[in-house]
Amino acid sequence: MSGGVDSAAAALLLMRAGYRVTALTLQTVSNGDGRRAADVARALAIEHIKIDAVDDFYRDVIVPFVESWRSGETPNPCVLCNRDFKFRRLAEAADRLGCDYIATGHYARLVGELPYRYLLRAKDRKRDQSYFLYRLPRAILDRTLLPLGNYTKDQVREIVSSFDVHLGQKADSQDICFLGAMKLSQFLSEQGLEDIPGDFVDTRGAVLGEHRGSWHYSEGQRRGLGISLGERMTVLHKDSANNIVVLGAEEEAMIDSLELRDVASIDQLPSTFNAAVQLRSQGQTFPAHVVLEVDGSASVRFESPVRLTSIGQSVVFYLENRVLGGGIVRRMR
Repeated sequence: MSGGVDSAAAALLLMRAGYRVTALTLQTVSNGDGRRAADVARALAIEHIKIDAVDDFYRDVIVPFVESWRSGETPNPCVLCNRDFKFRRLAEAADRLGCDYIATGHYARLVGELPYRYLLRAKDRKRDQSYFLYRLPRAILDRTLLPLGNYTKDQVREIVSSFDVHLGQKADSQDICFLGAMKLSQFLSEQGLEDIPGDFVDTRGAVLGEHRGSWHYSEGQRRGLGISLGERMTVLHKDSANNIVVLGAEEEAMIDSLELRDVASIDQLPSTFNAAVQLRSQGQTFPAHVVLEVDGSASVRFESPVRLTSIGQSVVFYLENRVLGGGIVRRMR
């Protein structure tokens, strides 16, 4: 429980459904959410437990996040956090407390009965968070409840409107929760990434200007490049080893295929299949053919060219609204 609208509504819906609910807060940053969550739990008349997880969060989420940036990737920390930290710690706490299930305020759905329980998109497509959950193992999903999956955000706010606790104006969580008010570049600088100037070049290798350091940029980026060339340019590629950033026109930012690493699937998938492929957390899906390799990698070929994503981002496979699995972008063509 964070103390926000979503986790409060999730707890209330579970109570209405007859579950005995215990609120658990994993304290990861000094942002006051522990106190707010305690207030919500008090209003609901349920037990509240706060676990100091600052060190684990730093080890399991922040360190891999920073190292991914250092290697030239643009990672999504929420995907990593859900698998390696949040749901793992929730399951461990549930075991200690003797709880049968774990639950969160994510906007996604779990439908069906064991052993045929599927992870689906939320009813509210604009709020859907199933993309962030694709790496969760079957053992975790089978004991997880997602009460908000059939509700819109407005409906969720209405559910908690009768509380004697002020919740409605708490801002929705941003993608990178641990930054607070800090800019990403400042955070990464404080974590040891250095500004080493290098060259912007075009696709032929001609130097276009100087950049602050390749880690400041991501494939697909168009704003904040700090260079004026008379036309809007897009980051097409980064050569982090040589500190070079390749720029091109938007029409050059199209790809036909992807290579993925660290592929994960909720259930066993065939070695080749067709899927709707989502390249970013709030992006649209594109029809593609997927080929899985025995080493945990995969190739994805789109039916028609799509705009590139960033190395290090997650790509998720869907069958209509059902999450099949996904992987992390290693290469684009």
